[in-house]
Amino acid sequence: MDLVDARLSEALESRLGEIARTSGPALTAVLTPVLQRRGKRMRPRLLLALAGDRAGPAALTCAAGVELLHQSSLIHDDLMDRASLRGGTPAVHAVHGSAMAVVAGDFLVAAGLEALASVDGRHATAGLQAYTDMCRGQALETASRYRLLEVDEHLGVVAGKTGALIRGACTIGARLAGLDPARVAKAGRFGLALGVLYQLVDDLLDLCGTPAQAGKPVGQDLANGVYTLPALLAARLHGRAFTEQLGRGAAGLAAARDMAAHGDILAEATRYARRYATTAERSAGALPPGPVRDWLAKLPDRLLDRAMAGPVAAQAAR
Repeated sequence: MDLVDARLSEALESRLGEIARTSGPALTAVLTPVLQRRGKRMRPRLLLALAGDRAGPAALTCAAGVELLHQSSLIHDDLMDRASLRGGTPAVHAVHGSAMAVVAGDFLVAAGLEALASVDGRHATAGLQAYTDMCRGQALETASRYRLLEVDEHLGVVAGKTGALIRGACTIGARLAGLDPARVAKAGRFGLALGVLYQLVDDLLDLCGTPAQAGKPVGQDLANGVYTLPALLAARLHGRAFTEQLGRGAAGLAAARDMAAHGDILAEATRYARRYATTAERSAGALPPGPVRDWLAKLPDRLLDRAMAGPVAAQAAR
């Protein structure tokens, strides 16, 4: 995220550390490792980039609030998935138990919304709408484990689960910059499309990328009954020849993965991703001219390049 000044980034980390330290005696030890774990910080950095020259104390408070909402969802995701690690460090529930993970995640939701509301009620509303949509998307994905959704239904899940909070961050950043309502809406549309694209790229890397590319273990989705776009496209093309493999243990899953990772399927999945990239680029193009707009407009292609590097490109060429 080149457009965010290093001093702003450090100020954000300081603000997050302060929130952990002041969360109370029972939560400080739980939340400090969570909020000190430096991930991509994509949502707060997008907010700060869009805020531009107005990225001062109010924008930092909102950036921290958006990151708290995101981190709350990760704590809950790890608990639901029984994942023992997050970013190379132990998950909250693995160290402190399930009950504390629920409470810690809930606290971050409340703290995130409180931070947004302290700046402007509209920002809290945007954050609340985003979190509500995220929960809806996650709930539908959870209810649909080991089920093959229609492609459009799946894309709706992705829009909620991953796109909504990025939409909220971009909406808040554009409002902080003082943009008119039409451009604020375009910023939100950019964030939603970018979020869906980000998830589609992540799913492609899980299917046929490497752990180094994905930044985490790969090959998890099919095994966990999470059928992402390539699997749904494979099911639509191959029918029972694909779906019957899903119930045949490790060998069947390997065969299903090979079918989903075939060049024709990957090419079609990439076409879907490119549609969202185009939507994001066009939405960014409606923002005020300048380095922020230019940088945001290039971001979707950078994400696609990440998906199409190395093993993904090799599989797609088959």
